[in-house]
Amino acid sequence: MTYVDNGSVAAVFSRMADLMEIQGANAFRIRAFRRVAQALENLSEGVAAMLEDGTLKEVPGIGDGTIKRIREIIDTGTCDDLVQLSSELPPGLFEMLQVSGLGPKKVKLFYDELGISSIDELEAAARAGDLAKLPRMGKTSQDKLLGEIDTYRRRTGRIALGDALPQGWAIVEALQEEKAVERIDLAGSCRRGRETIGDLDVLVASRQVEPVMDRFVSLAQVAEVMLRGETKCSVRLHSGLQVDLRVLLPESYGAAMHYFTGSQMHNIAIRDRAKRAGLRINEYGVYTEPAGERVSGATEEEVFAAVGLPFIPPELRENRGEIEAAERDELPEPLSRGDLRGDLHVPVQLAADEGGGAAIDVPALIEAAKAEGLSYLGLVLPIDDTTTAAAIEAHRERVRELEQTHGFALLAAIDAPLDGEGAVQAPTELDLGEASDWVFGSVRSQLTMATEEMTARVIAALESGVIDCLAHPSGRLLGKREATALDLDALLAAAQRTGVALELDGHPLRLDLDANHCRRAHELSVPVVIGGEAKSGEELALHLELAIRTARRGWLETKDVLNCGDVAALKNWRRSRRR
Repeated sequence: MTYVDNGSVAAVFSRMADLMEIQGANAFRIRAFRRVAQALENLSEGVAAMLEDGTLKEVPGIGDGTIKRIREIIDTGTCDDLVQLSSELPPGLFEMLQVSGLGPKKVKLFYDELGISSIDELEAAARAGDLAKLPRMGKTSQDKLLGEIDTYRRRTGRIALGDALPQGWAIVEALQEEKAVERIDLAGSCRRGRETIGDLDVLVASRQVEPVMDRFVSLAQVAEVMLRGETKCSVRLHSGLQVDLRVLLPESYGAAMHYFTGSQMHNIAIRDRAKRAGLRINEYGVYTEPAGERVSGATEEEVFAAVGLPFIPPELRENRGEIEAAERDELPEPLSRGDLRGDLHVPVQLAADEGGGAAIDVPALIEAAKAEGLSYLGLVLPIDDTTTAAAIEAHRERVRELEQTHGFALLAAIDAPLDGEGAVQAPTELDLGEASDWVFGSVRSQLTMATEEMTARVIAALESGVIDCLAHPSGRLLGKREATALDLDALLAAAQRTGVALELDGHPLRLDLDANHCRRAHELSVPVVIGGEAKSGEELALHLELAIRTARRGWLETKDVLNCGDVAALKNWRRSRRR
């Protein structure tokens, strides 16, 4: 029987009690689960050993139903009740409980009254002053909660994917030089494309562990070796990022990749499916039960096939319907870098000494775009209420000159700010649609407006007929600025109604739209535009990679993304919606 500590089993019962309390379930049942958790924590012997020798059933409060759940938890890490409860509530609610001072009652209050289902949404509501209006809250409690959220974020120590991914690539590239390495990949939340990660997981297939670990700990990036075991080594880089290396036999590599890629809830669901088929899955392979005969595990495809499923892309593995979609053969066709034909968001600025022009190295960016397989770029001029019609016309003329000189399709695009009522700020004598090839609208001021006012403001811009696309809709900067208090569901409905596109901005601090709202855009057939907001060739490659990973997490397909089409198709789309 697998070793598991008493506290881990107790934590599952506590989690179920918390989720039931948020649901408003029967109070007697909630108390019973909490008593079980307390009893398990107070055991003087290991719960697994007591289960095996039959003495666990003698503990007061632990009956046959509890014994069954404990056995499931020891065998699989979860139980059917927790899986069911978790599927009925947004996953972010449990993370909210990790913030000091937040218990199930308050989480339930926020969820029931304001629909808050994540820490990001909770912080945005607090900054907008919405929490202070709720019963048993007030401004003092609201301000204290903001401080606790800040403490939680510092404690969790997550960093942006855009910071972690290049460091992971560098480690993979360096380790590939070791002859003993047969296969190597990043795993964990980085592989799934999560916008922030806690640490990096690197998996290596090799029959020679020591040479791989020796090369790993000797890398120039390594500041400290934290742990070195038989097959696992953990280091801290000079950047502060922790990297965990695991070395597996090649025949176990696929099972290990699946296991260490996660997510936890996806893995639990797959293991549960395997159990029903008389199989057991772990990081070493797929085995028959009870005989323990190994049947597969060299590739992830083998692992999925063992449970009757096609390969599920890593970015989708969150237990949010991907298994059911795979059963129906309805998984989205994931985007790849090669599907993207253009980047519509390359920011430029007027060069004062020339009266208008790009302040970036356009030739270098064009070459980088060609290397990425792109055939056009949108050069975006940010404007404000002081920008003149002459400056906008100068931008357009300069873009045309650059296009002619370099023989590469370029669009003269504009990024116009929205005033407090949602009106697009631009020279009144100018028709922006006629004066440019593409018009972004963006919120740059009054970022702390309440939800109702901010939502009405942005929807007014969509209904104005002026903009083609709303840039980075939530306005967040990861780790620096929270999203505005915008009702994104209402925004998506308005975008569907008006035909205005929404941007997925691949800048490492944005990744906005996020994956959840990309998926909603996919479901509503709201057009999405991918923009890199890159100012150099090096940035272009990274930002587009981040955008593609976010798009894949959001179930977007080529039909959802306007710039997966060529420049002629994009212009036709724009003309048709402006008629």
